[in-house]
Amino acid sequence: MTISLLFKLLPSIDLAMAAVAWLIYFCTYPDFARWRSENFREHHQSYTSRVGWVVGPLLLLQIVGHFLVWRNGAAVTGFVLVVLTWVFTAICSIPAHRRLQQEGYNLEVINHLTRTHIVRTLIWSGLAIYSLRNAVG
Repeated sequence: MTISLLFKLLPSIDLAMAAVAWLIYFCTYPDFARWRSENFREHHQSYTSRVGWVVGPLLLLQIVGHFLVWRNGAAVTGFVLVVLTWVFTAICSIPAHRRLQQEGYNLEVINHLTRTHIVRTLIWSGLAIYSLRNAVG
């Protein structure tokens, strides 16, 4: 794959990730608060394993793509934005999901997850806009 083709595909990857982030923010995390506590861990485990098949490849394509584009002369901005989403994920989202998996239903953790996810959602949305603007010229 050439760098110019990758540069043209990145906006689609970034838009997909932004769309997934908004879906999680508006639908998935609010639904967590409505799940019954007695089956919460099983539902959460099922959700995290299934969503990983969608989010995992997008995250990998995003970070590798923006790294390669940056290393081939583009601005570092896209790569920095992706790294920021990974940092927020590592600091806020992963620990919250681990707590939910270990402890089960916890409205305080669910609310924290939702509040901190908006930061990632806004970064992914900004990245999508940035990528589209760069691709269009």
